[in-house]
Amino acid sequence: MGNDLNIKSSTIEKGIELAKDFLDKLIMPAVEETGLLMKEKVTFWKFKNQVKILNKAKEYCDKHGIEPKTISFKLLVPLLETSALEEDEILQNKWAILLSNMVDSNQNIENHVFPYILGQLSTNEFLLLEKVVIERKERLKNLLLEYEEYKTNRPETERKIKEQISDLEEQMETESNGQKYFYSNKMWELRKEKSEFESQLRNLEHKEWSYKWNAQKPEEFPDGILREFEVSNLSRLGLVKYVQENISNSNTLEIPNRPNEEYLVVDFDIDVDYEERYLLTELGELLIDACSEKKTAPNKT
Repeated sequence: MGNDLNIKSSTIEKGIELAKDFLDKLIMPAVEETGLLMKEKVTFWKFKNQVKILNKAKEYCDKHGIEPKTISFKLLVPLLETSALEEDEILQNKWAILLSNMVDSNQNIENHVFPYILGQLSTNEFLLLEKVVIERKERLKNLLLEYEEYKTNRPETERKIKEQISDLEEQMETESNGQKYFYSNKMWELRKEKSEFESQLRNLEHKEWSYKWNAQKPEEFPDGILREFEVSNLSRLGLVKYVQENISNSNTLEIPNRPNEEYLVVDFDIDVDYEERYLLTELGELLIDACSEKKTAPNKT
């Protein structure tokens, strides 16, 4: 079949042996008995991709000290068959990382839907989804830091505000000289200042609620970057979801004075609009996590 299909070269043979050795650790019985990588079962092109992805997965396992566990044929065979069709280097790396994470006993990732979904994504779709997930994690990280700082400082902040309010109340008592109803320019200023501090005190509780709401808020998926059919594909796979929020705008009403009429008739319009958005789903985030390299120091053993 020509030199291109000569798998007896030393480079290919070495790659095959490494892949077979790694695959032996994942399944029982041995590779020779399964026929998973036999050239008579698949085209050479698919075979070469399988070897490449398996070796990449082995590199990730070695790098992070992962001792590969055995996984079921039901999970492994579709993963190898689908990943063998991938030509793009970026997605080949994602397939290898997904496999290394699935055979990591510390992560316990054995979800049959991840290989199915990854096999139906383009590089462009995957990278944008990954970008949104990374931005979400960064937003949550910064939000948590802000929240922790807020919780630490809140007691002292609350104490100072209450002291200011108490001090203003004393000044108001002195200014009024014990009179219940007393108004002056200074009293008006004191009341205004006290009201502002009371508002700050109420806002402390609102701010804590705001942190919690923002932490639970779904991440918005930016539209206009992908083409319509790409967004539709992500939505079809359950990685993003479409939401439509209705928005109503109220108008100021003027009611005429008609003393000779028993009922007043008021004509008015209500403007109703809607906002369309795509939001990242939990499945979308889980997929990216499963295809992300472990954040650990390289294995030096």
